[in-house]
Parts: sequence; structure tokens; C-alpha cells
Amino acid sequence: MQRESYSTVTQFCDDTSFRNWASTGRDEAGWATWLDANPDKAQLARQARMLILAIGRESPDMQAGEADEALAQTWSRIRQQEGGRVVRFAVWWRAAAAVLILGVGLVWYFSHKYPGRQRAAGLPGPAVSGANGVMALHNASRVARLINLEDGSTIILQPGSRLSYPVKFAADRREVHLSGEAFFEISKNRRRPFLVYTHDIVTEVVGTSFRIKAPDDQPEVEVFVKTGQVHVRQIKAGNTADKVVLLPNQSVSFLKSQHVFEKPETKDIPKRAIEYLNFDFTDAHVETIFAAIESAYGVTIEYPKDAFRDCYLSTSLADEPLLSKLKIVCESISSGTQFRMEGDRVIIESTGCN
Repeated sequence: MQRESYSTVTQFCDDTSFRNWASTGRDEAGWATWLDANPDKAQLARQARMLILAIGRESPDMQAGEADEALAQTWSRIRQQEGGRVVRFAVWWRAAAAVLILGVGLVWYFSHKYPGRQRAAGLPGPAVSGANGVMALHNASRVARLINLEDGSTIILQPGSRLSYPVKFAADRREVHLSGEAFFEISKNRRRPFLVYTHDIVTEVVGTSFRIKAPDDQPEVEVFVKTGQVHVRQIKAGNTADKVVLLPNQSVSFLKSQHVFEKPETKDIPKRAIEYLNFDFTDAHVETIFAAIESAYGVTIEYPKDAFRDCYLSTSLADEPLLSKLKIVCESISSGTQFRMEGDRVIIESTGCN
């Protein structure tokens, strides 16, 4: 089919070259030039690109028609949510809200359709605990593992990676050791900095989200910051001038053999799903919010759907670990709403919204 005949969002989503451009910015097929020459298609293309980014990553194996199925299922969910509700938005705001809900719905759809690619999983059993009170974990599975620390921080440990940490952190600092790759969301506590030791470097934060990639068989260690500020330095270096400060969307590489840092001006770093997802919600149904959390962390959230039928929230969950996200949502629903975790299940108990 010729691009000029595209008349729906799903036709753009079904186009492999468009998905490549939308998710990576590489314009090998000349989409920017084509849109300049076809301004009547700009709005459809913009909406399609928003949905692809909301999915969290490009899905190169998505077959023609799968996007149509996802859209149909999501719109059905939206219609069920809005049944009987008095909508008070202006027309343009209703459209924007629908795009947000639809985007998260697609995240939900693809994370369930391709579970091995994006979802993390809760540890099925207890971690190995040493006599000195240190937990040692090895993710020998093929999927990422979700770890909740005693301070409320969250770690997503990638396959083949190892992590060790104390059962209870010290009063003045929180220290963990990593070999492999993990994504960290650290609870804020200025009096207790969080330190991650990987090979010959230490990454120090107060409260932020970042990813470290430090495989034993690779020549470098990479640190990428999503939110907040991160300090990276060599463990043996006594000179504080050697410290590298990273801000959001910045990265640094540590070359093991040369013991030097490289901080590129720009670098196209492949991101995990949780690093793409947007956790800012405006008048969103709680089902939409729970779907985003499920997609990001690989958990299953059980809640009283009938009691939450008319629950809509406006909140920002960005830069918050999993447990903090759940706490904020539950407190926003009502003072009597509580949650507990059982493995990779989140169980919410409530009598309804305020």
C-alpha cells in the first residue's frame, strides 16, 4: 500500500519503516521529508508515533493487523470504563486523554503478547542469605527479576546478573554490589546515600533512577541516568576530581583496562521498557495506571474492579520506586485503601474512591 493512501493510525503502526523512525529517530526511509510533502497526514503520523513510543520499545516482530487488534481491544476497554460517566472535558482534552489511555493500553497489550521481552518477574523464592546477613542473588532465568529492598528502593535485575546487598542497610549508607545489568529506582534519603559497586567503580546517588551495565566479560562499565543526579568515581582513586557527575539522559563509560572514564556528547543507548514509560497521569482511570505499573515491573495487580469503576486520578509517579508508586496511588484513591505484595502479586484492598 502506498503511504499516500494511509488514512488510519494503525496503517502507520503497521509500517515497519515508520516504526523504526518513530522509535529510534533514524530516518532511513525519509519520513520527515515525506511528512513535509504530505501535511494532511501529519496528525495521523504524530498520533501513531505517540502510541509507538508509549509501547516502550519498537516491536519488529509485530505483524500486519496486530496493531488493529490492539487498538480494537483498547478502545473496547475505554468504552467500558467510560460507560455511564459524565465527561466534563473539552473536545480536544478528551482526545488527548484518550491518546494517553490508548498508549498505556498498547503497553499492556504488547507486554502480555510478548512477555519474554519486556516484563520483569518477582523472585519465586527466598534469596540466598549468608551468615553475615548478606543477600546474594543470581538471576539464572531468561527474564528480568524484580527486587524490592527494605528501604523501599526497587531493582530490576537482568538475566545472567548477580546482586548482593545486606538484609538491613547501615544507618549512614546503603551499599549493594552488582555484576551484570540492573535498573535502579532509589528511594530518597539524603542522610543515607545509595552506593552501587561494580568492578573498579562506585555509583553514588541519593534518590534517582538509573541503569548500570557491567558484565564481567565486557571491557567497559556503562552508567545511564534516567532521572535525578548520579556521581560515578573509581573506588581506589583518592582524587575527587576524578568523579563524574551525570544528569538525566546522560551516560558514562568506564574502560576497565585503561581505568578511565569516557563521557560521550551524544550516544544512542538502547533503553529498557521501564525507561520509556511515562508515569504522569491526568484524570486517568485507575485501571490505566495499574496497567502501566504492571507493564513496567512485571507484577500482577489484583483490586476490586467494581469498587473502582468510577475512580479517576491525576498524579505523577515519575522518579518513584514501585512501592512508593503503589502507596501514592492507594492514598489518592482513599484513606482506607491498602496494598500488600506477595511475590510478584500486588493485592489492593479498598471499599472504593473518595
